[in-house]
Amino acid sequence: MMRRYLLAALIASMAACGDDAKDRAAPPPRPPPPPSSAQAAASAAAAPQAVDASKESLLAEVRKRQLTNDDFAESDTNRDPFRSYLAKFGPERPPIGKQHKVLLEKFSLDELKLVAIVAGDDVTPRAMFVDPSGMGVLIKRGDHVSKADANVARIAPDRVFFQIEEDAGGGKTKLVERVIELHAGELPAQ
Repeated sequence: MMRRYLLAALIASMAACGDDAKDRAAPPPRPPPPPSSAQAAASAAAAPQAVDASKESLLAEVRKRQLTNDDFAESDTNRDPFRSYLAKFGPERPPIGKQHKVLLEKFSLDELKLVAIVAGDDVTPRAMFVDPSGMGVLIKRGDHVSKADANVARIAPDRVFFQIEEDAGGGKTKLVERVIELHAGELPAQ
């Protein structure tokens, strides 16, 4: 039984491998014959003669050269391959300064007079300051006021608390708290 199956498979494969001229592809081209040992020896001897004498002397000089730290220093003729030069050709960015608006920036805190404070349950506390020219400005917590760029830290019912950055020396700054009271410097009514 097994023989029958093998015989049937063999016949089927022979039929599939028909002898049609259309189905046959052209045979691949033959590789060139390997050179004889005499030809190989002649081409090996001609290779060193093909190199120019000036190139050989240059190669010998490069092989003898001892490198120093100055060979790796960056200069106009020796560029650092890992450095990006894109920043040289891009637009210059202006230095970043304060990123907030300063109210009454022409006056110092001593020149400003606190005249009113508005507060309530559903109202954000606000304080009204008057400058020397008589102009009033409302401020709230988080605003920056005066030449000193004082930050409004808190508004109480009778005073306003400011935080001012002062130079502490050595490039460090410290926060100083300053308080301005409502009706400060006025005599009580009698």
